[in-house]
Amino acid sequence: MPLKRIIYIVIALGLTLVQSISALGWRASYLPGSAMALALAGGGTALPENMSLTSLSPAHVWGAERETVEFGYLRMFGDLAGYSVRWQDIWRDRPVQLALRSMIEDDIELRDDIPTAEPLAFFSARLLSASLIRGWKLGPTTLGLSATLAYQRIYEYSAYGAWVSAGWHGELGPWLRWNLTVANLGTGEALNRNKDSVAPRRGAGVAIKTPLPGSYLALDLWHDEQGRLIPSVAWQTGRERIHLTAGMRWESEAPLLAAGFQLFYRRWTIGYATGYQSTILGQPHMFTIARGL
Repeated sequence: MPLKRIIYIVIALGLTLVQSISALGWRASYLPGSAMALALAGGGTALPENMSLTSLSPAHVWGAERETVEFGYLRMFGDLAGYSVRWQDIWRDRPVQLALRSMIEDDIELRDDIPTAEPLAFFSARLLSASLIRGWKLGPTTLGLSATLAYQRIYEYSAYGAWVSAGWHGELGPWLRWNLTVANLGTGEALNRNKDSVAPRRGAGVAIKTPLPGSYLALDLWHDEQGRLIPSVAWQTGRERIHLTAGMRWESEAPLLAAGFQLFYRRWTIGYATGYQSTILGQPHMFTIARGL
């Protein structure tokens, strides 16, 4: 195969990974921050507050009543593995959370159309991000603010970002919850050769309580960095010991389908989720375990 074609394939695959991972750095809500976030397919911002969902909306920082530590392991595209650590506590009567994420993979293989062919080249992927989230009360509503620093690199492309995000959460009666979120307010570079600026991302969501115990149907609409409108629908149900979740997001021609569960035992919470969008890109899986201290 000519060297020029190999270079084109490497660049194309690198850009495909950027779009498919859909999330490095500032697009953090597309890279699931927890198993529950993956199971909801990027929606569910208006669901009852859950500290595992601050990657969707900072308002979820109100979802823990005691000091809690959570560890997450993400596997996607066969070779890419990500890790997350989330710590949350109450400080001066308001919640505060520190979330750290990393994805570091070396020697990722680039192959031709035939999977058994010899690798054409190797490259690496990097993601390091840190977010600090703080909560406030605004009358009967709750507010969450987060500040994030991130570095990302795939193949020869690298970018840095520093931005703030905000989420606002409230209820309209006992059956309806709402959320407004805005992200990417700050400085962010697109992961390409020109390092274009990244535009803000805005979203609105509602969650309707259904007659089933602990059941909500959530609808979200996002206006992303590229000016696209991305709808999603999510469902959550469960009792005291187990929660089941499922979601669908129309981000491209092939919708992302996802599902998962959470198990609760004393102070322990165990979550697992998987998603499906493309047989070529593979299916992500994520496992999280949390303990209230």
